[in-house]
Amino acid sequence: MFKLELNETMMRRDTDLSNFYDKIPCCKIVEKDNRKNKMSSIESIVDTEVLSTWIGLQTNASKKCLTQQLHHWTHDAQRLIQLSDKFKRFKDAFEKDPTFFGTCHDIFKEISDIEKRLHHLIDGESELEKESYNEILFFHPILQPLNFVPFLLTLWSTIRIYVLPGISLLFPILTLLAPYIVLKFVFHLPMSFSNYMNMLHSIVSGNFQSIMNPEELPATSSSISPMAFLKQFGVVIISFVQGIIQPYWSYKHLKSIDTIISDHGALVLRFQELYQSLEKHLSDRGFTLFRCPLPEIPNERNATARIILESSYFKLALKYVGSLEVMINLAHQPDIHSVRWVSSPTPIFKAVDTFDFHVPVNTRKTISATFSKKRHALLTGPNKGGKSTVLRALSVSALLAHTYGCALGHLTSTPFHTLFVCLKPDDLPGSKSRFEREVEFTSSTLIHKEPILVLIDELYHSTNPPDALRSCHIYCEQLWKRPNVVSVISTHLFELVEKTQDHIQRLCCPATINKEGTVDFTYSLQEGICKVSSVDTLLKQYSFI
Repeated sequence: MFKLELNETMMRRDTDLSNFYDKIPCCKIVEKDNRKNKMSSIESIVDTEVLSTWIGLQTNASKKCLTQQLHHWTHDAQRLIQLSDKFKRFKDAFEKDPTFFGTCHDIFKEISDIEKRLHHLIDGESELEKESYNEILFFHPILQPLNFVPFLLTLWSTIRIYVLPGISLLFPILTLLAPYIVLKFVFHLPMSFSNYMNMLHSIVSGNFQSIMNPEELPATSSSISPMAFLKQFGVVIISFVQGIIQPYWSYKHLKSIDTIISDHGALVLRFQELYQSLEKHLSDRGFTLFRCPLPEIPNERNATARIILESSYFKLALKYVGSLEVMINLAHQPDIHSVRWVSSPTPIFKAVDTFDFHVPVNTRKTISATFSKKRHALLTGPNKGGKSTVLRALSVSALLAHTYGCALGHLTSTPFHTLFVCLKPDDLPGSKSRFEREVEFTSSTLIHKEPILVLIDELYHSTNPPDALRSCHIYCEQLWKRPNVVSVISTHLFELVEKTQDHIQRLCCPATINKEGTVDFTYSLQEGICKVSSVDTLLKQYSFI
């Protein structure tokens, strides 16, 4: 049986899924302005948002896991074989059971909806929300354990929502009746209820004389005007009505809070069910997912309390789901395949039918290139002709290969210790010049003894052509002598390509000029040198000529 996790011991030791990969030797993905690399250069290789959309990720957790894992490049051969084997097992499972992916996809979709609705609780609710929830839940540090006492939250919510407002609702009535009860049943005074009400009326109206002479009360009462009545009894009436409305408002407010808490808790319980369902579907097909880290949850209120006070369990469960969703969606892509890892005294990188996923499928062209005996290549072609696309396809395939064990198209490769990519050189104001940064970047490719992959777009193009040509000769001669390097360098310096040695591949993105004088791009890759220029076409496009 294939296990998705590394082992149970590691699961107990690590609370963050990304920590699993921290145990693996990782390489550096180096960008031109970041020799020591802080794993931010991935943005120069791939747009993770576009990649997430392209492979169909639904949960935010999976998008975060994808970004995190793409930063965890490993060159450990055994680990890479495990990654490729895991990917292939999922690929084979989808072919064997066409319903497998659809079932998982539906579960991920529902989890995504739950994740969005609980986002504010997972990432920390506002002070206003916290104060509102505190009406039903216990957030004071001393009282927090009470949230997990069986049935206590249910009892407390019943008291807060129904009992206390009910008592408050009866309080105005009890205030009026309490003196009669005391006089009648405690002091045993011979007083009827009608006499008590007449006395109460006299006290409220200020007619104390009628208390001494009750016979005058009817005449006085019949002669009172509406305005005088409101003047005498307005405050009492308002107090009485307010005493009824206030408990009702309190009931409605607390009931609304309890409903929200219960709804959120129901979502947590539903997530737990979906996670267990995912476990079962994987188990039925020979896979094993981590057990759900959420503890036993008796009811909805307890579930909401746990996600607020102990959100780490829910976040960990989301990471497990997110990591699984990335692998499943990658494996479901028909044009992504597991990498064939080989061993060799010198590095090998053979890509067949690879492509740049950023390019729409209706205009996408696949490319193939082999770097084994001839490990280095110079790439030529017109502007907008596809050179950057080729380099991006190779770099993304290498990145996926060393992080997920798969590649765009088919890839046969030895493990590479480091990937050096220069596709987006930025000349930052107030910093080093662009050319100086290029020199600094390329110098870092010459200090490694381990196998490295170097992909550079338009080497030294930021300086004048004579100096650029001379600098390219100096750098390339040193780079090409190194037996541990596979490199592809694009350039517009045709003299550099023409005078290069035979063991260096000459690759191009061919283009032709049609009868109208415009350039026809093929966006393919083949051997040779392409000297076709698209400068005039671009100048005409933007009305310069």
